[in-house]
Amino acid sequence: MADDDLTYEDVIDVWEKEKEAKLPCNLPNNFYGRLRSYIRELESEVEDIEVPAKDKRGRRIQKQYERVQKIAELFFKERQKKIVLAAYHKSMGKTVSAENLVDAEIELLEEISTLLNELKNQVFLGEYKRKPKKGGSKEKERINAQVEEKEASSDEKIEEITEEETKTDSYQVSSESQREKIRDENLVSEEDHLSTEMEGQDEILVHITEDVPSFVDMNVTYDLKKEDVLTLREDLAEVLIERGKARKIKL
Repeated sequence: MADDDLTYEDVIDVWEKEKEAKLPCNLPNNFYGRLRSYIRELESEVEDIEVPAKDKRGRRIQKQYERVQKIAELFFKERQKKIVLAAYHKSMGKTVSAENLVDAEIELLEEISTLLNELKNQVFLGEYKRKPKKGGSKEKERINAQVEEKEASSDEKIEEITEEETKTDSYQVSSESQREKIRDENLVSEEDHLSTEMEGQDEILVHITEDVPSFVDMNVTYDLKKEDVLTLREDLAEVLIERGKARKIKL
């Protein structure tokens, strides 16, 4: 099959090979991109046809469009099932072949395999903790302690602000101001205690999976919410990942 526009017969041929093979089959060059273009072209043609179609050509295009969409869906399900199975075998220490996978599929295989290994370590091997990397361990402990302390005591600290303290202010302290005061007391930056170990650390792209109480690190206030995606310094990211509040995103 040349690297040109796909035809209905081309799609059928690839699907037939995929469903009959035990392993992911070898795809034609740029198959996914060409399949997307083919489906968009059919969709554009269908939009110009009256509903219901009044001639044979219109009915043929409508049927072909619906059929190609269905075949594409079945193809993806079958191929993804094979990739997940390969990732499982890889996580069990077996050698798997990625010869016929495109780059995105290889990344998916690697990520699933890594997640399965981490789950096994955490669930079956007990107290699994990542080995601290050279440099930055003291800072990780400090950040971890801040997050833990904030989670346990933030509500209690709010109640401890007395009426006498409120009267000394030149204005009425609001509920939000009280929370800001607590953040300042608990999470004040300790820049003078940071060593040169923090210089030159890599940054990691992470996905926040749970709300994280606000904290301060190196004069930066972090207020992380669920579904946020951002880059964090490596030691800070690892603290959140170990606490189950974030996951690393592989590029």
